[in-house]
Amino acid sequence: MDKILTNWLLGLIAALLAVLVLDSTGQSFLAPLAPVANVLALVTFLAFVLLTGAFLVYTASFRDL
Repeated sequence: MDKILTNWLLGLIAALLAVLVLDSTGQSFLAPLAPVANVLALVTFLAFVLLTGAFLVYTASFRDL
């Protein structure tokens, strides 16, 4: 499961970087990809928030009260 999650997140980051590279080449290449880029950005952000929250909950479970 860990490898699947890691590969999925790396794939999202690679796709976002590809969109940024296409953005530097001109608008004619980027215009059809704008909706895809928005979805990738949203999914990547939500995945980051969920993973950060899960990590914080996990680390808080080791706290001695």
